[in-house]
Amino acid sequence: MTLRIFTHPACSGCGPAVELGWKLSESVDDLLLETVKLENKAGLAHAQKVGIKTIPSLIFYRDDVEQKRIVGLPKAEFLQEVYEELKALNK
Repeated sequence: MTLRIFTHPACSGCGPAVELGWKLSESVDDLLLETVKLENKAGLAHAQKVGIKTIPSLIFYRDDVEQKRIVGLPKAEFLQEVYEELKALNK
């Protein structure tokens, strides 16, 4: 499973969102963390392609198919719960 976090340096919640994602990915062995930076053309194009309107946005993917989208800065417990639910669904 992959967690992509869409960020921008001017976003006050983006740094903490990346930190939450990093902590989650460090605590489990099957989660890849990716950040998509909207300050460059490639990142902005990718965000537009998947319909990102608010940052931070965190999207869980399995085999490059969106599983769950979280808009805004989630609480760590909520992010963990979403991950565990998705993992249980895909066993």
